[in-house]
Amino acid sequence: MMPSSLVEFYGKHSNYACGYCSQKSSCHSDGMWAHRLSCEDYQDLIDRGWRRSGCYCYKPIMDVTCCPAYTIKCNALNFQMNKSHKKVIKRLNKFLRDGLKEEHENQAVQSTEGGLETTEHDRRDSEIVEAPRAPSKQPDLQCFQEASVAQRAQDASSFADEPDGLCSSKPKSGSTSNVSNHSSGSGVTNPPKKAKLLRIERKREKLQKKGVSGDELERLMKESKGQNVAKSLEDFLSEAPRDDEPAAHRLKIETISTSGKKFQENLATSFALFAKYQTAIHNDRPGSISDYLEFLVNSPLKTGGVMGSFHQQYWLDDRLIAVGVIDVLPYCVSAVYFFYDPEFHFLSLGTYASMREVAFARTLNRQLPSLTNYYMGFYIHSCPKMRYKGNLHPSYLLCPEVYSWHSLDATVKSKLDASKYSRLNNDPKAQDTNKPTEQDLSDVVLLQNRKCLRYSQCLQANGPIVEVEAYARLVGKQCAKRMLLVVA
Repeated sequence: MMPSSLVEFYGKHSNYACGYCSQKSSCHSDGMWAHRLSCEDYQDLIDRGWRRSGCYCYKPIMDVTCCPAYTIKCNALNFQMNKSHKKVIKRLNKFLRDGLKEEHENQAVQSTEGGLETTEHDRRDSEIVEAPRAPSKQPDLQCFQEASVAQRAQDASSFADEPDGLCSSKPKSGSTSNVSNHSSGSGVTNPPKKAKLLRIERKREKLQKKGVSGDELERLMKESKGQNVAKSLEDFLSEAPRDDEPAAHRLKIETISTSGKKFQENLATSFALFAKYQTAIHNDRPGSISDYLEFLVNSPLKTGGVMGSFHQQYWLDDRLIAVGVIDVLPYCVSAVYFFYDPEFHFLSLGTYASMREVAFARTLNRQLPSLTNYYMGFYIHSCPKMRYKGNLHPSYLLCPEVYSWHSLDATVKSKLDASKYSRLNNDPKAQDTNKPTEQDLSDVVLLQNRKCLRYSQCLQANGPIVEVEAYARLVGKQCAKRMLLVVA
């Protein structure tokens, strides 16, 4: 059977500029171009420290590069909210109800570099834009053939609005999204109900829908009232105003495939938002729409079922205010990038979107039980602005030598304080169990002169190929046997 992944190994990419410490020639990584990539193969790759930027995949050379980037994940099913998370969700829900901004957050804070200063929570996954670009060498094969694009569009269908309160109410037709310090003029005359009363009403409605009534209903309501049960993430998110409640604004979150028709219909709108964000927040030239497509839209991942590459679009009434770029893989929702309208900086949308993506992972777990984690890209301990990712608990870092997961606790942080590059596994005897042996190297699958063959056949004909052995070591023996490697 033909492998579903097709890659071209580029090898080392050295001495390029770092987006974290601003040194001009201190970054080092290995890279490859993914013409096609199964979600299963990409899951294994990111569990060995790889990340994708469009169709270009790269792996930092951890013991050499200036700012070692550790793959970080959060256990979504056991996610623990903190006070900051709760405050952000409550603030956004309050804004949806009354349309008001808190007075002290009206003015944009100016950073020392110019432009808007973002909170640490809002600078999520900036590595995708600061990632190494593919070397100037052009791949011999196109990343997507016309047939594969058509197939991706056919296989991928837009997600329905997330169930169980994960998506707020639908926007009102013809509504606007004026933001002010006063009433939004939406005609809201009744004061909003308190969250506690809303929860009680919703619980009563759920019981009634199950056929519970009369004395039994009142008994269950009294029992639940006496229970001091901590509110879940979904409880906080579901406190956004519903369709049948008066509200100044409606928020709708749509998860759509980037290869579908719906995405193409508002491509210009999403690019305009990206350009506005890059200019105001990162003081960076956004580039052309082709750059946007190359790095945040094009994906080598094969879309099927719930897995693939998607954009989560946040619509406030009829206005696009934020976009989360995500990959859905067998074991995780992987955050790629997030951008938003700087006008809504006061809502801490980066943090809010992280909560939504964690909740999204928990929802998908019902369909795909293996999907239990939320990957946040890279954790760079040597860059204080990137440490915010450790605020999601419980979080784990990937050991760069053994590829085992370790809790991001005080012990691990002290190691990284002492040395920015560290082997996180304390067992000196622990080894990379996915490291290819000599026999594994023989089984690496190659595409040479349009013919599929094993590396053992190349060894007999032409002798060792250094690049093949380096590639197999970096991707691991499992991916090396499954993915098809293009060689000259």
